[in-house]
Amino acid sequence: MKSSQCRTVEESANGSICEGPIVLSFGELVVDQVGGQDRPGGAPLNFASALCPLLRAISGDCLVASRVGQDADGELLRAAMRGHGISEALLQSTSDCSTGLSRAEISPDGEVSFRLNPGAWDHIAFTGELQNRAKHCSGLLAGSLPLRSPESAATMLKVFAEASSAIRMFDINLRHEPEANVLTSVIESATHVKGTADEWNRVSGILSEKSDRPYDVATHLRERFNLVSCLVTNGPGGCVLIDHEGAIGGLPVGFPLEEGADPIGAGDHAAAGWMFAMLKQRSRIDQVAAADILGAWAASKRASAPGVPPAVRDLLV
Repeated sequence: MKSSQCRTVEESANGSICEGPIVLSFGELVVDQVGGQDRPGGAPLNFASALCPLLRAISGDCLVASRVGQDADGELLRAAMRGHGISEALLQSTSDCSTGLSRAEISPDGEVSFRLNPGAWDHIAFTGELQNRAKHCSGLLAGSLPLRSPESAATMLKVFAEASSAIRMFDINLRHEPEANVLTSVIESATHVKGTADEWNRVSGILSEKSDRPYDVATHLRERFNLVSCLVTNGPGGCVLIDHEGAIGGLPVGFPLEEGADPIGAGDHAAAGWMFAMLKQRSRIDQVAAADILGAWAASKRASAPGVPPAVRDLLV
């Protein structure tokens, strides 16, 4: 079975000595356009905004690896990273294309659909600094969106290869349909895979699986690709973890809803809770609980990257 043991590195994002884990968050930085308003988003930022407060409590940190344009939207994302105290060391910049935009539409029942424009994150380069950080990280998160671009997809696969001793989490986020051979290569490189019930079913179709039941698909793919564990998310219904011991679910979690709250970013926060619990070598039920708590917190807010308040941080740490 693939290893998921975390490593300790000595240098944090700002160059200070760090005794805790460093996690790398790779992929698309975008400006989410929701209800006529622009707000910073993208899975790497959403995930890092939730994970950073937890990691810093144990002397760790989270770095975002992406690419933005030299424009107002790029500055909005940089400002958001600074607001969360996230290093820009792995944030690439270009004048050749604009920062990515994601137009979100929320249905009356809370379902979210996205339309993604081409953007700078389609051209993330495999730099020496990115290679070094990947080689020494304790955890890695990358989603499926960069797979739509040959350049970013190639970089992503190299990052997975370098992070050979890390927890390597692949987050299914099918706003496009990747080719089966590319999707297979990424899952083969991962140790853990996360997705919604619908996304697991769509993966089943892409990879010609026989089942259309998400838990059966996750169970079979865990065995087929020798994964440590898989997570099936179900929105307000909570998460289900599937590993060699079988399936285990938690209890639904809820927070008071902020006016205009939406679920954008909730899945990324759930991934952060799951990652942190694994880095802390918590039990499988604690892993589910951490994912449920952070996912519910994000769903209660009107922001893609709300981060984590001290009370929630202290609960999980």
